[in-house]
Amino acid sequence: MRPRPHATTTEVRWSPEAQDARNLALEIAGLRPATVVDTMPFGIVLEPGEVASRMTWLWLSIRRGGIWTAAEWCQVLVTDRRLVCRPPDRALASFWWGAVVGFEPDLVGGSVVLDFGDGRPRGLAGPTIALVAVAGTASIHGLGALVRHPALLPLQTRRYES
Repeated sequence: MRPRPHATTTEVRWSPEAQDARNLALEIAGLRPATVVDTMPFGIVLEPGEVASRMTWLWLSIRRGGIWTAAEWCQVLVTDRRLVCRPPDRALASFWWGAVVGFEPDLVGGSVVLDFGDGRPRGLAGPTIALVAVAGTASIHGLGALVRHPALLPLQTRRYES
């Protein structure tokens, strides 16, 4: 019988975008000091008590008549109550977590679909989509969903043996 080689444990290395989403989850859970975004330079007004946690850029597309519109690169503010998107040459659009009736985060596919029941789901995609997935999951399903939601499994701490 040959001796079995020793397994080595290696930490998974996260991309900066995935690490930021993991940090956001810890901030939302109160396990890390919160990053607060000053929205005044961006011309965005928050509701009383609303907390802005990240400003990022994502692709935004809207499904109209069963067809997705061409994606637009948008500035996106992530808060505890909504996403605020600023598409090029257009006014701000608020996507309130409390108005969502369908939420489909897909970190592997790099997208999140928000459905407000108006027949025009909004699709967001891009390298920082995990921020939207984390904020939306916590706001819509509660803090416990940050560790239970299957779509967020890629962000959980993992170890593998080689």
